[in-house]
Amino acid sequence: MYARRKKFRYRIINNNDMISKLPDELLHNILSRLSTKEAVMTSLVSPRWMDLPHLILDMRNVLIRTNINNMHKISIWLANSMTKTLKNHRGPLESCIIHHYLSQCENGTLESWINIATRMKDTKDLTLVNHNYHGIDERYQAKTLLRLRRDAFSHHSLTSLSLCGFSLFSPRAFRNCSNLKTLKLVNSYITQGTVLTNVLAACPSLEVIVLRVSSLTQGDVLKIENNNLKFLQVTYAYEIEKIEVYAACLDVLDIKFIDFEEEDFILAAPNICQFKRDYWACSSHAHLSYNVSYLAQEKKNIWHALMVSESDFFQISRRGSLSVSLDVTNPKEVEILKEVLLMWNAREMTELEILFKNNNAAEEDGEGSTNGRAHETLWEDAKPFPNADFRVSVVWMFNFDGSNEEGFALASQFVMQKTVTKKMMIEISSSPPEKKLKVEAAVAKLMELPKGIML
Repeated sequence: MYARRKKFRYRIINNNDMISKLPDELLHNILSRLSTKEAVMTSLVSPRWMDLPHLILDMRNVLIRTNINNMHKISIWLANSMTKTLKNHRGPLESCIIHHYLSQCENGTLESWINIATRMKDTKDLTLVNHNYHGIDERYQAKTLLRLRRDAFSHHSLTSLSLCGFSLFSPRAFRNCSNLKTLKLVNSYITQGTVLTNVLAACPSLEVIVLRVSSLTQGDVLKIENNNLKFLQVTYAYEIEKIEVYAACLDVLDIKFIDFEEEDFILAAPNICQFKRDYWACSSHAHLSYNVSYLAQEKKNIWHALMVSESDFFQISRRGSLSVSLDVTNPKEVEILKEVLLMWNAREMTELEILFKNNNAAEEDGEGSTNGRAHETLWEDAKPFPNADFRVSVVWMFNFDGSNEEGFALASQFVMQKTVTKKMMIEISSSPPEKKLKVEAAVAKLMELPKGIML
């Protein structure tokens, strides 16, 4: 047995290291598909694994094939291997994803991994996923309490944190977490609403918050107060009876599923409160409110990926309705609108609310419509917008300007390409007198177009 093992090692050392010749993107893709055991073995073949900026450690592939009687012993061996791999990585790490099981929460291993990833490897994006052994009672939330030292997540390098499958009973691990820009709490429990309120208050720099949480205390109240917050997504809030959101800069409110009465969801966010249609109120209706503005490509990619994330029943398309505010004369904002509409690629959107901005701010930034770029690139090519398959039952348009060519072009496309399956409503009553005649004339032109809907 010993001779065979020695021969095996001899072959590895003398093989050509073809792995190291692969590009980083392909190496990362391969590594993400390996179990921890396979990744450790591969690192012996090619030390270059330890230079990749992205690291994934996952013990599931081994443990799901392990007999329950050997589970504890194997999980200890895997945890030690993961610790060794993490320590040996030559860092720094752009991202680190760790899939583990319950025992690592209880014996201090998880806290060690967090310390190594943040303080030794300067990880920017850390994801921790706590899984349940097969054979353990599903009602195990009391056993998954996140017991960590103070300031566990406060290292300056850490800007994004994702926790899945944990129970939070105290905010102490989040003390002094002004470094965090993104926080995701998914499939997690809170002992009471004030715990989560205090966690979020300890992270004043948060720009993105994703919540899929349940409270272990009935009738809880959750309060979110953050002037830097730009993106808030809420999916399921079991046993939480009231949510208060105070966010002056919030641009995206993504309600995947909640069941609140209107008076139990208090929202103080000017960019979102401008919308007329609160579709999610008094129902479990999924709804996305999006105040479109120019975004850096990286930030836009993050936001849009979250909008179609696995929290929506593991689907790759959205459901429900959309409220969107944009300057239709700004080609960058129109392109964002197109990307968002295409998220409903497999479902008919129930309702679409479009609030047209006046373009004063855009013109000051040099992004106005004086050169007609949005009109030329998106309307005159006669291609369906956003594509030939998109359908929406009802469209509402507010602040519609009859003299705006781009706004009229968008409305006419929706009419002629039969994008709207039931009706399109254009508000006229709130228009000032000097503008109302232009709006009425534009609506009259729309009504003369060939259409299959009620206008």
